[in-house]
Amino acid sequence: MAGSQRSALVLYGSETGNAQDMAEELGRLCARLHFSTDVDELNAVDLNSLLKHQIVIFVISTTGQGDMPHNSLFFWKKLLRKKLPPGCLSQVNFTCFGLGDSTYVKFNWAARKLVRRLEQLGANRFFDDGEADEQFEDGIEGAFSNWGERLHNHLLEAYPLEAGQSPIPDDTVLPARWSLAPALDKIKASSNGHHTQDAEPILTGPPPERPLPIPDGWTATIVENSRLTPDSHWQDVRQVSFDIQQRPTGEVLQTNPGDCLAIYPKNFPEDVHRLIVLMDWTSIADIPLDLSLCPSLPRNLFAPRPCTLRNLLLENVDITAIPKRSFLKSMSYFSTDEYHKTRLLEFTQNLYIDEYFDYATRSRRSILEVLEEFTSVKLPAERLFDIFPLIRGRDFSIANGGGSSTSGLGTRVDLLVALVRYRTILRKPRQGLCSRYLASMPLSSTLVVSRKPVLSPIHGSANAQRPLVAMATGTGVAPVRCLVHERLSHPNPGPMLLFFGNRNREADYFFEKEWEALHSGGQLEVFTAFSRDQEKKLYIQHLVRQQADKIASLIQQGAIFAVCGGSSKMADACKEAVFEPYKSAGETEKREQELNALTWWQEIW
Repeated sequence: MAGSQRSALVLYGSETGNAQDMAEELGRLCARLHFSTDVDELNAVDLNSLLKHQIVIFVISTTGQGDMPHNSLFFWKKLLRKKLPPGCLSQVNFTCFGLGDSTYVKFNWAARKLVRRLEQLGANRFFDDGEADEQFEDGIEGAFSNWGERLHNHLLEAYPLEAGQSPIPDDTVLPARWSLAPALDKIKASSNGHHTQDAEPILTGPPPERPLPIPDGWTATIVENSRLTPDSHWQDVRQVSFDIQQRPTGEVLQTNPGDCLAIYPKNFPEDVHRLIVLMDWTSIADIPLDLSLCPSLPRNLFAPRPCTLRNLLLENVDITAIPKRSFLKSMSYFSTDEYHKTRLLEFTQNLYIDEYFDYATRSRRSILEVLEEFTSVKLPAERLFDIFPLIRGRDFSIANGGGSSTSGLGTRVDLLVALVRYRTILRKPRQGLCSRYLASMPLSSTLVVSRKPVLSPIHGSANAQRPLVAMATGTGVAPVRCLVHERLSHPNPGPMLLFFGNRNREADYFFEKEWEALHSGGQLEVFTAFSRDQEKKLYIQHLVRQQADKIASLIQQGAIFAVCGGSSKMADACKEAVFEPYKSAGETEKREQELNALTWWQEIW
């Protein structure tokens, strides 16, 4: 066997963080069975790394229309190289857990494609693959827990421990993978315990504007943050526009339809101070930390230097997320109350998974709120990164219109953002972290953003000559706006149809004047469906059926379909409406082949 004895490599491809969380949990599972364990994202390893471990576990989610997550694309390209011989991975023993949503046609395709390619190259499955479906009654958490328990039992049987050795008990705290101890120890050892801080900490108001060192990031200035929906409307939808500065090298940001701009939100000072006081971290919160002393730090930690514990909490650590079961388990290790410890451990057991959902997921409790309820828990600051999740960038489809431009000074980028505000089942008002962050930022505020390119591009001069049938609901119209104007920048673009749906024409017909002007100029045919404006609800699939002949004609000309909206059910309903005439004509199979050969592009919000 080429791999090291009793070693495990856990690799993840994650878009929203779920696959990464599960990979970290599997890493802990293997560590408790005395495997020397490494956990990393797929893009961080080469194929030779697979040969250096006794077992390899993949955890991967499916994004878009059967696509691989962005942090697995480089690895996937390496795996697809034609020069790789069929048996080059014959010494690799692997298993895979996939995350997906069965309302999509290409359910769990990323995991299935990965497994198929690994087996083509000779790799061997040592344990049956698992799949989680967001539509399961107990969600992806339940499926993962059951699969993980079976994997644990299989590892004990197939890879038995040495004589006299036993698994590390669940009630024993594992060594920290990422530890702030060296930096904190230096604070305690220096100046006989007397320290100075650079400035008085900010305890109220909006998050500070300190720029984050985002890899391949761009400095952006907010130039518009205007509400598009009436003040009386239940939803606050805004057009947020940025001027993206050119880099010192002279490079200017270039964007394409379907690209996303990633915003990296920050926590609010009053929330951070509540946590600091609650955890008894006040004495160390504002003393500069030397992070270079720490042997390892999380890959996605974007922390400016120098920084303090308060800075890390403000800018990097997600304290408003819904706690995962692994977080509640970590809390149990540091509780001094037996009832609290027992209750926290119950939430992590499969037998009580419904209670976990009721307590955390359905009630939308935040990490901070849970810590305020279990007051006996005092988490050690040195385990900050081992216990708390990091803030992830939030992706928004770029919505640039005809007035947007790129110049020698930079690039104007428009976003269409629906701010997340609601009440929980406990009647507590709640705001999304990024929504609250954006709403708090005045004009001229600066931040660092990044661009996430579209995986399946449908722009360019060749595609612009083909007809376009765009179907969008709500803020899903953002990438359609960008695509329509990009097509108009080319000579003689093909005909374009836009089917747009929302609740009320008066409240949320986004970019209405723009669409009407293009419609009047003969550049775009617009069909609108506002479901709440009449007694009988009207949806865009109803309009698609009404325009069946027109759409059929465009299909014959090689039309591109862009479907962007709030749920996969909308996309399925639209696709069904397009197929319906062919079913009655007995041509379903032929037309489905024709239509599936076209580009279906779907943005889900």
